[in-house]
Amino acid sequence: MPENQSLLQQLEQMLHWKKSKKFYADKLNITESEVDELMKELRSSEEVQNEAEIASYIGELEDAIVRFSEDVQKGTGEVVFNSKEEIKSLDELIEKCKIDTDKWEITKYVQNYWGNADHPHYQVKAWLGVKKNEQVFQDSFVSFLENYQPCSPEIVAPKFDLGKKDACLIINKQDSHLNKLDVEGNNDIGERFGTFIQKVEIILNQASLANNLSDIKYIIGSDEFNSEFTNTTTKGTPQQNILSYHTAFQLICEHEVSVINLLLQKGHEVEVIFVAGNHDEFVGWHLASWLQTYFRNEERVFFDISPRYRKYVSYGSSAIMFNHGDALKPAKLAHLFPMEYKEDWSDHNNFYIFTGDKHHEMSLDFNGIKFYQLPAFSTAKSSWDEKNGYTISKGEVTGFLLEFNDGMTNIFKQYI
Repeated sequence: MPENQSLLQQLEQMLHWKKSKKFYADKLNITESEVDELMKELRSSEEVQNEAEIASYIGELEDAIVRFSEDVQKGTGEVVFNSKEEIKSLDELIEKCKIDTDKWEITKYVQNYWGNADHPHYQVKAWLGVKKNEQVFQDSFVSFLENYQPCSPEIVAPKFDLGKKDACLIINKQDSHLNKLDVEGNNDIGERFGTFIQKVEIILNQASLANNLSDIKYIIGSDEFNSEFTNTTTKGTPQQNILSYHTAFQLICEHEVSVINLLLQKGHEVEVIFVAGNHDEFVGWHLASWLQTYFRNEERVFFDISPRYRKYVSYGSSAIMFNHGDALKPAKLAHLFPMEYKEDWSDHNNFYIFTGDKHHEMSLDFNGIKFYQLPAFSTAKSSWDEKNGYTISKGEVTGFLLEFNDGMTNIFKQYI
């Protein structure tokens, strides 16, 4: 049944969390006995697959027997190799037993010998452990960097119209959750990012009609990824994702390069500002660091990748705070603004705070400090969203135009 197959897939993805049977039952909204039945099906399918692989492999080895067993829930495995030929190294054992080193690491192995010169018998037994996500990510990331072939065309700075006022455009992408699994089936990261680039291009064209874009501030992070590389939020809440972490990371890196190159076509300078989210605080920082390295020779791109939770920038008469919005209430942020930015406070007349996190729009005024809580870019709906009725919100990309002396003069909204 399709429903049962879906439950099997979800359970298999969650097993590496190594939680209790009750935990899995609650997450899947089924009984503990139904979890037991699903576990039996998983073990059965694993055994059939392993036996088929071993049977085909034993045929290639003369007088050799390989036995493999795996405990899916514990994330361990065991290989026993029996042969007349001696295995002389760990590398040879890995090769003979076809151990997938992308998935497994050998935690221990022993070699035994019995028989005599006429009838020798060698046995090697190896204990395996599933590689930790951190190691899988590290290996994949190193491979990605070694094989990456950047295509960075030379982009000429735009010519400015002396009849137009200079302005700063803020492109604030909040809560993208790009690798989030959508229960409605819209699960193409490339399509999601392609939509984002189209909306940004429209905003750039609108903003540059009446102004020279002397400065573009582009916000990254802020839950751009749906989870850390552990498939959980930063605090550990399990998440359902489309792709493996390292595949999603590579795709999002490449797409962000395209966005920054697009911004360079319209803006004289581009400042990329990392804002830590509550789903991707650490992986978001890795993305920012990767982009900073990629554009290290581009003189018109500047980065703020510090891990501080509140970022402060200025443009002309305007002072601006960026924060994800998950930890502090709007009034608290407005209280902190003049306290943390006190050295430059008196130099400005216009004050703005931009946040996200709540996935819906709200604007407030705290004695002249304008507060904007931005809606999410993501329109993907998880099973949790569907269960709790969060299914009707629109995705949005927002641009804010600030003129040097007058502050904010326009807001550009593009709905998904």
